[in-house]
Amino acid sequence: MKLKGRGLNIERLSIKWKWSLIISATIIFVYLIFAMLVYYSTQQVVLDKESQEIEIAMGNAEEVLKPLQEEVTEENIDNLVRDQQVAVNTFRDRYDQADSRSGDREGAISKLSLRLFDLDGKEVYAIGANDYPFQVTNKFILRPVSDDPNFSLMGVKPLVSETSQERIGYIQIINNLASFHHVISQIISSIFFIGLLVVVLSVFLGLFISDRFLSPIRRLKNAMAGIIKEPESEKRLKVAGSDELAELASIYNQMIDRMQKNIDSQKQFVEDVSHELRTPVAIVEGHLNLLERWGKDDPEILEESIQASVQEISRMKSLVQEMLDLSRAVQVDIQYKDERTDVKQLVSQLHNNFQLVHEDFTFNLDIDVEGEAIVNMYRNHLEQVLIILLDNAVKYSKDRKEVHLSLATSGDRVQIAVQDFGEGISEEDSQKIFNRFYRVDKARSREKGGNGLGLSIAKQLINGYGGTISVDSVPGRGSVFRIELKLLQNQAKDQDFTDSKGQKKE
Repeated sequence: MKLKGRGLNIERLSIKWKWSLIISATIIFVYLIFAMLVYYSTQQVVLDKESQEIEIAMGNAEEVLKPLQEEVTEENIDNLVRDQQVAVNTFRDRYDQADSRSGDREGAISKLSLRLFDLDGKEVYAIGANDYPFQVTNKFILRPVSDDPNFSLMGVKPLVSETSQERIGYIQIINNLASFHHVISQIISSIFFIGLLVVVLSVFLGLFISDRFLSPIRRLKNAMAGIIKEPESEKRLKVAGSDELAELASIYNQMIDRMQKNIDSQKQFVEDVSHELRTPVAIVEGHLNLLERWGKDDPEILEESIQASVQEISRMKSLVQEMLDLSRAVQVDIQYKDERTDVKQLVSQLHNNFQLVHEDFTFNLDIDVEGEAIVNMYRNHLEQVLIILLDNAVKYSKDRKEVHLSLATSGDRVQIAVQDFGEGISEEDSQKIFNRFYRVDKARSREKGGNGLGLSIAKQLINGYGGTISVDSVPGRGSVFRIELKLLQNQAKDQDFTDSKGQKKE
């Protein structure tokens, strides 16, 4: 929409001015509707009152003229006026009073004029001057007559003899509606001046209201501008109330928190890569330098260096993959928020798989769940977490090669426990094992192929789906890792879930 006139384009106006114009236009429109209602209702009320004046005057005239029993003539009217001088003077005083006071009050008193006509329509008597045309009629009529720039109201009625019930003349009364025009003029003036005040007030009120409504959006804009300047800023919008703007502020805060989380994850990933790859890169570089100097001529040294380099490269590959898994685990609540997994079926499958792979171990399975146990978690992720825990249980169990895997429900939660009887973890170490790259015994962990990222990945994945993971351990007696996830309600269980191959099932 464009407003043409001095090149004004409403599309280029700010939202504040657009809202101000809309609010001002609405207020002015409402005022105009109200003013029109007041104008027309007042006009009708005053006009009805002026009509009643004519009807009353017509009744009074008929009362005065009641003694007439024959056709109205100048002679008998003169005689009647002499006989009814008091009543005639009363009507004349009404006219004279209006005439004399009209100048003092700017025409605020309406003027009434009376004219009597014979049966031929000839004027035989008059109180007050008017030159409005006379109209013969069989009944009482009341209609407006033009008298530019204003109009008057005229009433005409046949005069009937009381004895013969025959028509003997006509009465015409004119009301110049001076009071009506005065009132209407005052109303128009009041509407105009009040309208000017309403226009001014509506502009200020529109600016004030739009400014109040746009203040949250302005704060949001400033916050976004601050994020552009300082992407890692921790400033958040204050959420007050429960309207749509408060909801917008809350969504913005959540978006910034998520973005900050992703930024921190990326920074952590870069720092971890640069830190953890330093050692294997240095080892490979050392062997290559050794071969460059004189080792390439010694088959034994050449073989040792190649094997060491291949081992370190394999370790770097595994390390990078684990760090990528850890980085992706931060966003599981976005990418896999609608996934469903049957924990009971998955636990049973993993128990069977590990029993086949590690024949020298005893894997005990205890399932205390009736029916299905469906959770909101991607199957591959839950499987990855359980494999990490089961792998660790196998790695760190030397003497007693036994692992217990259990599944139970408590209220609306499902609990998975993996217990081993191996080396165990001290209380101090148990508080740190979920940290990135933390190893209880770095030498032995390295020998067993560990990078210290498995439990970090497990914790990040479980936390991403709103669950918890914890450990209870006694050095020399083993450890118990517990996972707790929220069970889906019955209506959610009816949705699709993933099978052992990661495919959707119904």
